[in-house]
Amino acid sequence: MEVKNQDHRTIAENLDLYIFDEKAGQGLPILLPNWVIIRNQIQQFIHQKWIEYNFQEAITPILGSKALYKTSGHLSHYQDYMFPEISRNNETYYLRPMTCPHHCLIYQQKPRSYRELPFRLCENSLLFRYEASGAMKGLERIRWFELSEHHIFVSHEQLKEELKKNYRYIADILAAFNFPISRLVCALHDPNNSEKYHSDKELWKYSESVLVDALNELKLNYVVLEGEAAFYGPKLDLEITATDGKNITIATIQLDFILPQKFGLKYIDQEQNLKIPAIIHQSPIGSYQRFIALLLEQTNGKLPFWLAPIQLVILPINDQEEVKEYSENLQKKLLTNNFRTEIWLPEKQIKYQIKQTYIKKIPYYLVVGKEEIKNEKLKLTYTYSSPKKEIELTENELLEKLKLENSIRMVKLNQ
Repeated sequence: MEVKNQDHRTIAENLDLYIFDEKAGQGLPILLPNWVIIRNQIQQFIHQKWIEYNFQEAITPILGSKALYKTSGHLSHYQDYMFPEISRNNETYYLRPMTCPHHCLIYQQKPRSYRELPFRLCENSLLFRYEASGAMKGLERIRWFELSEHHIFVSHEQLKEELKKNYRYIADILAAFNFPISRLVCALHDPNNSEKYHSDKELWKYSESVLVDALNELKLNYVVLEGEAAFYGPKLDLEITATDGKNITIATIQLDFILPQKFGLKYIDQEQNLKIPAIIHQSPIGSYQRFIALLLEQTNGKLPFWLAPIQLVILPINDQEEVKEYSENLQKKLLTNNFRTEIWLPEKQIKYQIKQTYIKKIPYYLVVGKEEIKNEKLKLTYTYSSPKKEIELTENELLEKLKLENSIRMVKLNQ
């Protein structure tokens, strides 16, 4: 029972976050307004990190032409996970499974100098992958998702330092969400599997040594798994343990020398020679759907104040005009100060409504009656604490407290 209650599917149902409907299609979740609030708050946080680490945001189409994925090699190596082609008037397209080919086109738009490198692109991209029906579970593995996706075009001389910088970037983000990383996996290729991986042995030797050297210089503890690399290069996966005991990748860094060759990417070095850059594929949180699902499980749904879809509920003790008017004015003040606030009208007993604030994991509630109006003091109850935590505040004190709490961009786990 405890594992079921910690499963993100149970928690998400109580928080009204998403639905599946067979009419929409298998593995295609419909994300509800409460979900969008959480996603937007995380996206704002990530966006600030983009600025701090000098990433540039792009927006690319959700479709790509057959020629694009032929060039990238995805049609020969990844087609089993792509949706079938869409053809019309002699044009053929695919729903994109990733954005790296589109980002290569951005790099390719003009001649590049070594002075422009590293060239860091990022995107919140909508992606589509045809997962087997038996492999899907809630939001952890689905057929459409939004990925926080990064591609860094870099010279070979910059590669090791850029790898280390990208690890610190990811670690910085995950630290704010307080995810306990269970293990780091250095995924290398299987030299005996010529079908799964490119055949350039020297390139594999070089790329894997660069990744391993970077990890050693960062003094990280990691495990090596052969045969788990991407088809174009080695990678580092950051994993956490889900409530069912399985290790799940939450973030990844991948090294790629093949895609730049396929797209003919170049830059001019200091000696005016044409060189081929490398690409670092990187995602600090993976998909928003999986990340939020794991976050729900890690916190048991008790999201911190800044992430909670509903931050505070006002509970009028009756429907008398004075109480109703005061509650509406208080809500207006809170909404004006950007606090996500609802009024639950007294259609049911107050005990039932209070219980619902706990079930729906709403951080705070205020019970409003004539006594609170007369004394100009509000009793603020924190639902996450045990035993019950209640404090009296004036309206101004309430606003100041909530402003302070809204500014704390950290997540506490196992509350």
